[in-house]
Amino acid sequence: MLVKVLLIKRSGENMQRIKNLENSIYREKYKEIYKLIFTADIDNISDYSDWMYKGNKNYVEINRPLWIVMESKIINKRIWISHEFGKLSLTTAQLNLDIDSKEYHDSYEWYSFTNQIELCNKLEELLKPCLEKSLQEDLEIDR
Repeated sequence: MLVKVLLIKRSGENMQRIKNLENSIYREKYKEIYKLIFTADIDNISDYSDWMYKGNKNYVEINRPLWIVMESKIINKRIWISHEFGKLSLTTAQLNLDIDSKEYHDSYEWYSFTNQIELCNKLEELLKPCLEKSLQEDLEIDR
C-alpha cells in the first residue's frame, strides 16, 4: 500500500509550511484544515491521508481519506484529525504521559463534527497558543 507521510521538523519549518500552502494539492479538499496546521507552531506533523491520490483505492483509502497525527509541546497534546466513513473527528491525548499508562488513555478527548468549518473552529481553539507563537516568530523574523 502506498502511504504518503509528511513530516515537518522544527528546522526551517516556517519556510517549509509556506511552501506546502503554496502547493496546489493542499488547495483542494481539506484546504482550511491544512491552512491551520501549516500556520501553527507544531513540533511534528504526520500526514497519512490518501484523499490526494487518484486511481484505484482500497477499502481503507476510500473510507479514511484524511488521517493526520500531530504533536505539540506548547499545548502538550497529541492530536489526530480524521475523516472516516463520512465523519470528521478530532481526538487529543496528553503528550507527556506514557502511552501504555491508564492516565494516557484517560486523557483522551473525542470530538465529532458534521463539517470542516466546525472542525476548524475547534482546531483553531486547541491550537491557539501554537498559532500565536507562530505569528510572534513571523513578526520577529520580519524585524
